[in-house]
Amino acid sequence: MKGIAQTCLSCKFYRLTDSEYGLCREDKAIKPDYPSMIKTDRCDKWIDCGQQYFIRLGWIKAQGRSAEKQS
Repeated sequence: MKGIAQTCLSCKFYRLTDSEYGLCREDKAIKPDYPSMIKTDRCDKWIDCGQQYFIRLGWIKAQGRSAEKQS
């Protein structure tokens, strides 16, 4: 995909926990405790997640809207 930055947010191994942080689930055999990562971080194990990137962006935007409504 053109224009997609190679950050955790667009990585196959990244799993969101909230709108800013997530877990790098690269390999549980190597790292039994998944490291916490910021969505803008990047490591050398990055693999493009394809359409999942846009789904994540939508989820983050929805979290922001619901937080605004609660305020």
